[in-house]
Amino acid sequence: MPELAPVGVEDGRAILDVLARYAQVIDNGDFDELGSVFTPDVVFGGVQGFDAIAERIGAVTPYHPHHTTNSLLGLAPDGTVRAWSKYVIVRTDGTAGSGDYLDTLVRTPQGWRISRRDVHRGNRRDDDPGGASVRTWTFDDWRKVPGAGGVAPGE
Repeated sequence: MPELAPVGVEDGRAILDVLARYAQVIDNGDFDELGSVFTPDVVFGGVQGFDAIAERIGAVTPYHPHHTTNSLLGLAPDGTVRAWSKYVIVRTDGTAGSGDYLDTLVRTPQGWRISRRDVHRGNRRDDDPGGASVRTWTFDDWRKVPGAGGVAPGE
């Protein structure tokens, strides 16, 4: 399995901006700005491309705001960056949900963009509130680079 190297400060800041921008674009339904977050051929939770993302997310009602936090970044040998982030949503009924994003980012002429996003949902509304905590991905999952001898979870 390839080892991930540290991401430089300037690139890291730009990548964190993209991760934060995702929530702003999606939560405001500003789908014309998807290109400021994703590559045109992005694979996101089983769908591909801007239109499919807009259709899937636009169909969710009511929509709940997302908060991305605790992002880990690692530079893969192929020049892509792997990002593993936690997210929290606050639902309109006052309950909360959380999960993980596992992203692959590529440098484009426009800057860093997410080319792949896998989502693990924890704390769903129908979860048993007294149940065991949901295990998410591991550091080994984060280090796996699609197309470089590794695969993302769920493949």
